[in-house]
Amino acid sequence: MDTSKLKNGKYYSGKFTDPGQYGGWFVGSFFENHDHPCKTDQLEIMYKEHKTGDIASPHYHKLKVELIVILNGKAKYNVNGNEIILLSGDFLFVDVNNIISGEFLEPTKIFAIHSPSIVSDKTVV
Repeated sequence: MDTSKLKNGKYYSGKFTDPGQYGGWFVGSFFENHDHPCKTDQLEIMYKEHKTGDIASPHYHKLKVELIVILNGKAKYNVNGNEIILLSGDFLFVDVNNIISGEFLEPTKIFAIHSPSIVSDKTVV
């Protein structure tokens, strides 16, 4: 098998805990440098450390799905009026056109993953 076409040279190793200039987003289409190896239209990934009382304002996405993974801590999310408590190890998947908001009930570390990466696809309610 000829594997020469499988080696595009696009890869990157880094620290996800370094918030960088994009507020914790470290993979996605938002990079201004078009040659950055983490620039992709396929998905967005963010790592964030929230303090007790932090709020994720109500919003929805028309074109991308959202996945929240709780690494540690505790959060209360609301999806279309339904309250969901998330603890360490829990996740929340939200498909398009669902209103989501959140409140962090204790210091909480999360990953947020969106797919595809469409920076402008967030409507605040």
